[in-house]
Amino acid sequence: MEKRIEKTSQSQKILQTAFQCLSTRGYANVSMRDIADEAGVALSQLNYYYKNKEGLFTEVVKMMMHQYLHEVEEKLKSTKNAKEKIASLVKYFNELIRKNPELLRLFIDFTAQSLWLPSFRRQLKNLFADLSEMIEKSILTGTVINKNLREYSSRSVAKLVLGALYGTSIQIMLDSDEDKAFDSLNLIGMILN
Repeated sequence: MEKRIEKTSQSQKILQTAFQCLSTRGYANVSMRDIADEAGVALSQLNYYYKNKEGLFTEVVKMMMHQYLHEVEEKLKSTKNAKEKIASLVKYFNELIRKNPELLRLFIDFTAQSLWLPSFRRQLKNLFADLSEMIEKSILTGTVINKNLREYSSRSVAKLVLGALYGTSIQIMLDSDEDKAFDSLNLIGMILN
């Protein structure tokens, strides 16, 4: 039993270190050796737990996805009607950019990597599908939406909302006049009204 706890804590330490390294330096700038050194473990331990760089980073993606899904779900559950839910989703992305940009940067980095690595592609495709479904069920089901959007399925509108939030968040992170850039994020709620 003690060995299993030790293995889990060692594995978690490696995952947390990998998350920190990746979110501050990016996938292309982090090696397995960097993570091993920062985690204070032998490189062979990383290979033991995760086999290779892609295996380790796939686990980091899973951890990141779980965190995103949980946080978005909590935001959507905390409000009653569609308008409040949209506002809380916009607020979540505002807070993410301001208070936890590392998570968003990592999400952006893994999105780019998913264009090249099939294992990342599957995971990110599932994350986007899960988030879109969550938006669809929590906000759009039974909601009267903007008359210009009525001819589209609620799934398509949910994907539009998610894409607008995500894409606008990237633009804000790149913008040097961040305060004005947040205005564009706040406009997203108007899409459905």
